[in-house]
Amino acid sequence: MILLRQTEMIQLELRLVGLIMERNIYNVRPLQEGDARDILSWRYSFPYQFYDPPQSNSQDLLIAQFLDPALNFHAVVQENLGFIGFCSFGIDGRVPGGNYSEPALDIGLGMKPELTGQGRGTAFFRSIMLHCESFVPAKRRLTVATFNERAIRLYRRFDFFEVERFRDSLSDVEYAIMVREN
Repeated sequence: MILLRQTEMIQLELRLVGLIMERNIYNVRPLQEGDARDILSWRYSFPYQFYDPPQSNSQDLLIAQFLDPALNFHAVVQENLGFIGFCSFGIDGRVPGGNYSEPALDIGLGMKPELTGQGRGTAFFRSIMLHCESFVPAKRRLTVATFNERAIRLYRRFDFFEVERFRDSLSDVEYAIMVREN
């Protein structure tokens, strides 16, 4: 009788976890103008303020870049929270100074500042990786500032490994290029 009750409790817990997981599904869709305007207002706390979008009088130019089909920007949305971040597939994921001579799908991404550090990174990044499948890449590549240990740990959990480090001469920031073979 006690064993049966424990089994029923475990089954109930599993059903609840399944329902919670369904509510936390992240979807990827093409980036829209409102999303781009939202990104331009993002401000991260130290030391992540490095990722703040540039303050510029030419916001229309920045929005046009986000919406440029050649740069392949997408929005990441979650049912309860709406627009929570973005990703790009292609040259926008590169940083000047890195060696990008090997063919790979470059991935750039960012999450809304107020949502970072809350355990959402795995589901967020998983949705981006699933969307990558539509490009059928032989290799995926990320470039990340080496101080961003939180992101590097996440990427390693998804089987990315470091292949190179370099320093951006303009910002004096060190970057790691990480790849994942399919």
